[in-house]
Amino acid sequence: MKRVLLSGLVFAAAISMKAQNCSDVFISEYVEGTQNDKAIELYNPTNQAIDLGAGQYKMGRARDGAPAPMLLNITGVIEPYGTRVFVLDKRNPDGTGNEVPISDALQALADTFVNPVYVQSDSPFYFNGDDAFALIKGTTVILDILGKIGEDPGGGWSQPGDPNTAWWTEDNTLIRKNTVLGGVTSNPLTFDPSLQWDSLPVNTFENLGSHTCNCFVSSIEESMERPSFDVFPNPISQGEFVLRSAKRMIAFNIVSSTGALVREKQLVNDYYQNITLPEVAPGVYMILVEFEDGSRNYQKLIFR
Repeated sequence: MKRVLLSGLVFAAAISMKAQNCSDVFISEYVEGTQNDKAIELYNPTNQAIDLGAGQYKMGRARDGAPAPMLLNITGVIEPYGTRVFVLDKRNPDGTGNEVPISDALQALADTFVNPVYVQSDSPFYFNGDDAFALIKGTTVILDILGKIGEDPGGGWSQPGDPNTAWWTEDNTLIRKNTVLGGVTSNPLTFDPSLQWDSLPVNTFENLGSHTCNCFVSSIEESMERPSFDVFPNPISQGEFVLRSAKRMIAFNIVSSTGALVREKQLVNDYYQNITLPEVAPGVYMILVEFEDGSRNYQKLIFR
C-alpha cells in the first residue's frame, strides 16, 4: 500500500537526501497492540519498486531471547518510497483465547495477512514486546533488527539505564524517525528504542500505510540549500508548540499522515511563531515551512 502525502506546498517541495543507506527495505512501523493486534510496516527507501518474493525477503521474531529468529517468507511488491503492511491473520469473528480476531481498524489497513496458526515452536509473527524482530534478505543478509537478538528484556525494551522508563516495545506503536535512512544491520550491543523510534499509545494504527523518510527524493529542490528550523517541544502535548528559525519564515503547512491539510498559515517574515492546535488528534503529522527566498524544509511532528 502506498499513500503519497499530497498538500500543495508540502510534497511539491519534499526533501532530497542522498545517502548510501537508502538502498533496501527496512522496518518503518511496529504495532504491538491489544491481544492479536500485531503489525509490521516495511518501507522501500529507493526510487525502484522492490519485489519481496524475488528478493527472498523474510522476517520474524526471536522468541524470549532465542539466539536466532524464526523467519516467515514474505511476498508482495513495494513501490518506490512506498510501504507494505503485514498483519497477523486473525479474522475469525468467533475466535476466542489465542484466536481473538484483530480489530476492524487494523484489518482495514493490512496489505498482507500472515501466520494464521499459532504454534509455540514456530510462530514468527506472534511478538509480544520482549521478542526481537528481524528482517532478512536471502539466507544471511540482515536488513533490520528491532530489539536485540539473544536478549529477553522481560516485559519489553526501554531506554537503557532508566529502570523507571515505561517499556517501549510492549503495548505500543513505534514509528521510525524520518532521519533513519536504513535498517540496523548487525545485532546491537544494547537496544535503546528512543534513538530511532517515536512511540505512540497502544492500538494506534492510523499511520500505517505511509512513512515519512529523508530518503524521499524530489527533483524540484534537489540542488537547493534548505534552511533549518526548530520545533519545540516535539512530541507536542496539548497542541501547543513554537516554530523558530534563523531565517525569515513566510508560511507553513501541517498535514496528517493521510495527506489531510490540518493548518495552513501565511506569516509576515517571522523568525518565531507560537502555534496552538488543541483540536489535533494524537498521531504523526508533518510541517513544511517556506522561507523568504522560496526554499522549503519539513519535519515530522508527534502530537500526544
